[in-house]
Amino acid sequence: MQSCEISSDSTDDPLSSALHRHRQPRIVVIGAGLAGLAATKTLLENGFTNVTLTQEFFQNGKPVGAESQNSVGIFTRDVVRKKIMLDPYDSESTKKLKLSMLQQYLKVESCESSSPSMDEVSLSEFGEWTEIPGAHHVIPAGFIKVVEILAQDIPSRVLHLSKPVRRIHWNCSSHDTEEIVDQADHNQDQRPSPSPVCVECEDGECLLADHVIVTASLGVLKKAHETLFSPGLPLDKAQAIQKLGISTTDKIFLEFAEPFWSPECNSIQFVWEDEAQLDSQAYPEELWYRKICSFDVLYPPERYGHMLSGWICGEEALRMERCDDETVAEICTELLRQFTGNQNIPKPRRILRSSWGSNPYIRGSYSFTRVGSSGRDVEKLAEPLPYIKNTKAPPLQVLFAGEATHRKYYSTTHGALLSGQKEANRLIELYQYSFRAETTKPNI
Repeated sequence: MQSCEISSDSTDDPLSSALHRHRQPRIVVIGAGLAGLAATKTLLENGFTNVTLTQEFFQNGKPVGAESQNSVGIFTRDVVRKKIMLDPYDSESTKKLKLSMLQQYLKVESCESSSPSMDEVSLSEFGEWTEIPGAHHVIPAGFIKVVEILAQDIPSRVLHLSKPVRRIHWNCSSHDTEEIVDQADHNQDQRPSPSPVCVECEDGECLLADHVIVTASLGVLKKAHETLFSPGLPLDKAQAIQKLGISTTDKIFLEFAEPFWSPECNSIQFVWEDEAQLDSQAYPEELWYRKICSFDVLYPPERYGHMLSGWICGEEALRMERCDDETVAEICTELLRQFTGNQNIPKPRRILRSSWGSNPYIRGSYSFTRVGSSGRDVEKLAEPLPYIKNTKAPPLQVLFAGEATHRKYYSTTHGALLSGQKEANRLIELYQYSFRAETTKPNI
């Protein structure tokens, strides 16, 4: 990853000038995704120079079962099935087809929500997510260009690649800091200066900080929060992590030498008539492919070639990830032959697929409001530590960013980016207020 120095010497900016006159606060940003990059870039642009960005998280949750009430899936099946079955004009075969199409629609929505099933998605909170108005645009150079633009002005001295974190010690006293550093084999002659936060890395290094911005995914927090934070998280924050949902949505791209579909075809939808009356969309391990809801045609072919894009979610996506490319390509080809009736469809010449669920540093695609959770849990997840009330400890020791912390734009990349900027701005405002208070003290 290329990077270059960013100038932060502007004397016109009061905050930058004040930061140059004082000891720079030490800030560690954990995770170099969009949230981490946005936070780091915002801090550097506002005069903070002692910033460290680590690329990876701790590798090492307890699932919460969906309640039967307040579920999008259960409500939808109940209402729509009754409406279909009571239609006096439809034949039994038409009713069966409509019920099967309902099942397929729920699979599509599960992939959109990145939930194992719409039965797990909260009905009352379904409107929390907000879509930005306006047209969708394709980035010619690919979405990676957004990441490259965010990263290009971050100095190489700031970015620490392949730096997994073992534990985040917060609310540390100076004695705690010395003890942690000694145990971690810090290999430094100088004694550490007092720091409320110590980020202990897997390689034994300790990064001392005044503030740490944690951008770990909700999947990582579910798996690791009990051991990742010392002391442990407050009960209400831990409960928010467990109540909110995250699952795996994967894409499967199939490239063909020539299209077997007509120019008018936009999508091939898989509707299984034998699923018309099913109440569950969990499949036996060998039938994981039934969770693939469709293959969409990518246009124009001048840009993409002859490419199909399929979606799969939930536990079935994880099973797909465990298969090799050859197996997935073969199964998808048979699926396309079965639903189009064209037995001459060749195997794709190339396959590309995501593996969000099995990546130990991500553990899922994006979050959703699960049955039993609400937007208040999103806000609780985003609340910095220590909590402001009833404490004299240094403020804003541990801040949280990432798509799961944005109440309106959770599950999106722009939500992740905005959350990183928001937490960086919390720190900017803290030091602006601190320096302003310092300069307005009355002379005695």
